[in-house]
Amino acid sequence: MLDFILPLLGRLHPLLVHLPIGILIFGILLIFWQKKGSTGFNPVIRLAFLLGAISATLAGISGFFQYQFEGFAWDSIQNHLIAGVIIAIGSFYVFTQIKDGTIFTYKIKLQVSALFLVLTVTGHLGGNISRGEDYLLEVLPAEIQALAGYEAAPEKPLEIPEQGWEELEFYGEVVQPILNQNCKSCHNPRNLKGELNLTNLEEILKGGENGEVLKAGNPELSAIFAKMILPLDDEDHMPPKEKRQPSKEQIELIKTWIAAGASKTSTLGQAGVEEKLLEPFFQKDEIPFYPLTELTALPADTLSKLRKEGFFAEIIIQGSSWLKVSCINFPDFKDSDWALLRSVKGQIAYLDLSATQVTEGILDSIASLPNLTVLKLNQTGISGSQLGTLSTCKNLKLLYLNSTQLSLENLSGINKHPSLQKVFAFQTPAGASENPGKFNFELETGNYSLPKIPADTIVY
Repeated sequence: MLDFILPLLGRLHPLLVHLPIGILIFGILLIFWQKKGSTGFNPVIRLAFLLGAISATLAGISGFFQYQFEGFAWDSIQNHLIAGVIIAIGSFYVFTQIKDGTIFTYKIKLQVSALFLVLTVTGHLGGNISRGEDYLLEVLPAEIQALAGYEAAPEKPLEIPEQGWEELEFYGEVVQPILNQNCKSCHNPRNLKGELNLTNLEEILKGGENGEVLKAGNPELSAIFAKMILPLDDEDHMPPKEKRQPSKEQIELIKTWIAAGASKTSTLGQAGVEEKLLEPFFQKDEIPFYPLTELTALPADTLSKLRKEGFFAEIIIQGSSWLKVSCINFPDFKDSDWALLRSVKGQIAYLDLSATQVTEGILDSIASLPNLTVLKLNQTGISGSQLGTLSTCKNLKLLYLNSTQLSLENLSGINKHPSLQKVFAFQTPAGASENPGKFNFELETGNYSLPKIPADTIVY
């Protein structure tokens, strides 16, 4: 009837373990805080180390019971346990060395510093057990992780090809990646929470301390699925609420796999998986908007120099050298002012010369920008007769020519541009044409009208 006592003491470990940490840090701080030659704090310091030693011992005992009854692997807790024993013994030792009249020499301060170091390492090891070995390191920059000898290898999210997905192995290429991302950190050979290993099907079939977790053909009786759909606050919900939670689509895929027989070799097509269930995981090849060209770093004073000349200038993407340059505050900009931009012509990806004094001749200069992606020439005197020169801007995607004298005939000069996606020609002769024709790019001419709705005729 009293079999619950030892498991209960084990579960008290996370509470008890914080007592020695706080008490011993308090005692260590007093040793260094006390003035040289003074002994006034000695009784309090002795008490702190005595209580710290006792609470460290109790925490160690409860931790051992937790190891015994919670299914932790010995390899995962042995260093933490040994370090805890060292803290308990070290605290008792320091307690015996301090008397009411003891003067704290460098030797004693060195000893308590070493104790503090062991205390820190012990806490870190405990955090690794409860939160995972990469708990502290995973938020650090990659350079610091490398210095610490940690190679970040996070589990990749589930990705499924949009074509040929029917031939994918359901378990190996879908279910196991889901378990790796959401469950593996607590259920692996090194950290066997509940004596359960979820890293391969053979181990999954063995189950854990509470028996089997997978019953082929019956998701509701399979703990590996049933615990995922419990309320988040339920103590049996898995993964624990403070951990990463699988998406509803991932949970549904696990349910479907179990219902289909939990086979190791069956494919998605054989299991009858519907395509809409897989859509969130289809691989999407995102094409970057701006060029991938490697650029040299901009000199530190580049932006300030451009702004001093009257341009609005900023970095487009943090950490890159791509520049957005606008003449919104430089309406007097004219063709001869192009010399002001020559030093950054390789970095300009976004150029706005709208409402300036430029002429058709500026297009020859613009054509020298190898990485230009967005060009705005709205409200200028440009007719577009020289637009063909922009064919050298191999990365140009968006061209704005609103409120200009652009004609359809001149627009045809860039019809074969290799990368141009859209041309905006609001309030232009080209935009006013009833039959603009077809271009290799999308022509936006405005002149949109919305149908009337009943609310438009209501008189208030």
